[in-house]
Amino acid sequence: MSGQTAAPVLQAGWKYALDNNHPVAASHHHGLTTLFDPFSTARTAALLDLTGRRCLEVGAGAGSYARWLAGQVGRNGEVLAIDIKPDLLAAEPDLAQLTVRRVDITDEEQLRVRVGGGWDLIHARLVLGHLPSRSTVLARLAQLLAPGGVLLVEDWYRASGDPVICAPSPEAAQAYRAFHTVQGRCFQEAGTDPTWSRRAYRSMREIGLVDVQTVIHGTAWPGGGTGCALIASSAAQLRPRLLAFGLTDEDLALLSELLNDPRLVLAGHLLYSTSGRRAA
Repeated sequence: MSGQTAAPVLQAGWKYALDNNHPVAASHHHGLTTLFDPFSTARTAALLDLTGRRCLEVGAGAGSYARWLAGQVGRNGEVLAIDIKPDLLAAEPDLAQLTVRRVDITDEEQLRVRVGGGWDLIHARLVLGHLPSRSTVLARLAQLLAPGGVLLVEDWYRASGDPVICAPSPEAAQAYRAFHTVQGRCFQEAGTDPTWSRRAYRSMREIGLVDVQTVIHGTAWPGGGTGCALIASSAAQLRPRLLAFGLTDEDLALLSELLNDPRLVLAGHLLYSTSGRRAA
């Protein structure tokens, strides 16, 4: 892969690196569900009893976690799932405890009017790391908690080390590394901070949350598996940007082959899961 670093020419108005309305978005969210829902749900269940609770899911995506919450809160509980583009979740069958709402969490008035406060659990997975205003949004979300309520934020930490554990050849390993570098630039251009997840602990302490703790989850991703399929769907959504940053159609065709080759094994992104509680 060429991996040239020429100045990109990007489409005006692009705000986020990925898009819920992209043709591969549904498969992308399916990959996230498969990789992380078992961890996220177990982590949540260990933090509090959800029966009868009011739960807010931020950046709900396709809604698998929100639907799980709706099955946990019981008939006296409530789940509000919000997303700037909630189309994937809105198309699903309704659950009595689940409400879906279009909300831009960077807009303080929308949070106040369309979300409100008094939440026992607020969960945001792979959301705040993409927002340049993440610290402000974190503080606003904490203010929406009920006394004793829990804020759970989960974001990837994109390590700066070698992402390749093993590969079919040295050339294949270098080809993937070149893509990995350019992909990182695409996300950073869109406002993503790949290291913010490691600062979430300190940020929660600074805004007054207590009982702050971080649990780190990670696995290896072999070619042909869910993790590599997730990378492939990201590459499909980022394709115009990847080309603008200097990769070629041939580079991306080779990437597709590699991601389906079981001889390629990648170090999957670490998920930093940080929780904090509002003092009673």
